[in-house]
Amino acid sequence: MSDLKLSLPERALLLILMAENAELSNKQISENYAPGLQLTGKSRIKLVEAKLIECRREGRSFLFSLADGGWWWGREELTREVPKGAGSAGQALYAVLKRLDHYLDATGRSLAQVLGVQPESDDRPAGPVATAPASRPAADEIEKRVRRAYGELAKAAGDWVGLADLRQHFGDVATADLDGVLRLMARMPGVHLEEETNQKGLEGRDRAAAVVIGSRDHHALAIEEL
Repeated sequence: MSDLKLSLPERALLLILMAENAELSNKQISENYAPGLQLTGKSRIKLVEAKLIECRREGRSFLFSLADGGWWWGREELTREVPKGAGSAGQALYAVLKRLDHYLDATGRSLAQVLGVQPESDDRPAGPVATAPASRPAADEIEKRVRRAYGELAKAAGDWVGLADLRQHFGDVATADLDGVLRLMARMPGVHLEEETNQKGLEGRDRAAAVVIGSRDHHALAIEEL
C-alpha cells in the first residue's frame, strides 16, 4: 500500500473520510469542503480496488466511507512529508497530523480510537483495577512480568501471543508504562511484535490492545527464548 501513488485530491478525500468517520456523497464532499472536489471515475475505482474505501450506490449517487485499509493508510499518512503543491494550508495540515502521530505514540491509542470507530475503553475481561499505586513499577520489573506472562500463555517459545490476552496480566500497570516497555522489548534480540495481517479477523479487544510502534498497530508478541 505504501507504493500506491495518490494525487493530492485523492489524499484530501481520504483525509476527509477519515475525519468525518461517516458515509459521504460527492455532493456532501463538494458542498462541505471544496466545490469540485469529488471522487469519480478512475480515482474511485483505484481507491476501491486498493481497499482504501468502501463504496455503495444509493439511488443515482455513490456513498463513500473509509475501509480498514484506509485507516491503515491514514496512520501512515500522519508521518509522511507534505505533498508537493499542498500550499500553506497543506503545510499547516501536515504539521497537525505529525502532532497527532506523536500523541498516538505517547498515549498508545490508535487513530481509529481517537476518531471514534473504536472505543476508548477496551472490552477485555475485567481485571484488577489500578488503584493509584504509591510508586510505578520500574521498566525492568515490567519486562520480567511480560516474559513471565508470555511463558504462561505461549505453548512453546516463539509462539505468537495476542496482546489482548497478555494485558489481562497487567491490570495494575498503566497502559502507557506497559506500552513503553513493549516498545523497548521490540528492539531486543529474540523479541518480536507484529501487526495482524488479517485485519477483518480482529475483534474489538484485539484492536484496543494494540501497541503503536512507528506508524502501525501491533497485536501479537513472540519471544524466542523463555
